[in-house]
Amino acid sequence: MAKRNPITGPKLFGFSLIHPLNLILLFNIFVWVLLMLEGGRGIITYYFGLNPSLVVEKGMYWQVFTYGFLHVVGEDLFSSLMHIGMNMFGLYTVGFWVCRYIGAWKFLGIYLLSQLGGGIFVVLFSYIGWKSGLVPEHSIWDSYHSSTVGASGGVFGVLAAFSILFPEARFAFPPVRAKYAPWLLIGIGFAFDSYSLLQFYKTGGTSQSIFGMMSNSGHLGGAVFGLVSLLGLRKIWGEGKSPLFVRRWEEKEISEEPKPQQKTGDPFEAQIRNNRELLSKLYGISDAREKENILAPLQSKDANLCPPSDYNPEDMFCLRCEWLQNCELRKLKQSHPEL
Repeated sequence: MAKRNPITGPKLFGFSLIHPLNLILLFNIFVWVLLMLEGGRGIITYYFGLNPSLVVEKGMYWQVFTYGFLHVVGEDLFSSLMHIGMNMFGLYTVGFWVCRYIGAWKFLGIYLLSQLGGGIFVVLFSYIGWKSGLVPEHSIWDSYHSSTVGASGGVFGVLAAFSILFPEARFAFPPVRAKYAPWLLIGIGFAFDSYSLLQFYKTGGTSQSIFGMMSNSGHLGGAVFGLVSLLGLRKIWGEGKSPLFVRRWEEKEISEEPKPQQKTGDPFEAQIRNNRELLSKLYGISDAREKENILAPLQSKDANLCPPSDYNPEDMFCLRCEWLQNCELRKLKQSHPEL
């Protein structure tokens, strides 16, 4: 019989404290506290925030990466919490699912490479804007002579990876499928920036926009590097047995192809594969009633189920179980009593 291998030790948001997702969160909070103590305008921001002019002219190349651990600190606690709060919330919203299906350390690799990519794009875009004269020097749009901070480059990279893993998932905001979400948000940001910059020139320099303070080039760089990183990981380690990388329009073709017999040491391989396919299908659906309609016909009679607290779809014990669909429906009804 398969044995459980529960994670021991303290947890945060369902993960171990040393899980990469929590390490990112805790380190960002630690740096944020330091910024609060020094006012957000001192030596930390100067040396570790991303100021492209310092990178290009003084060789402070580490800023292309370290900026992602700093956040804006305002005059009061609420405004100071807004920037880091939104970034960490976004990271957990999509990072949770990415971690579950590609692994914690691959997720960390995507996040850090995306953060680096965001920094590279900020330097390139700001330098081009400054050199070309398109962006007014020392204006709100001049990111070449100002510091860029925030984890949004890494967050957008994870969001881009999520859009590949869960292309049919739907977001509450923006209300689109995941495969469109990162590019729509980036497009809206650039559109507002372009419009505001045009208004700035038309009004003789009296128009400003809050979007000028958003690093849309960093978002774009993070998303591009996140996408490339995920594709690179798939190329190196393969897509694995998880169906998450299978596009919806390919599922029918793949299911019709005869699968070659493979020798394996795990007699439960077929059951594990079936359960993963079911979970993948369910995680791409947000409507509880639709999930119930899928699970109801699959219920096994006289199933000898474990206690609800023992059910964990990540546990290999549960993935080997022929009654996983029963446990999943039970969990769904506990979460949605109206069903």
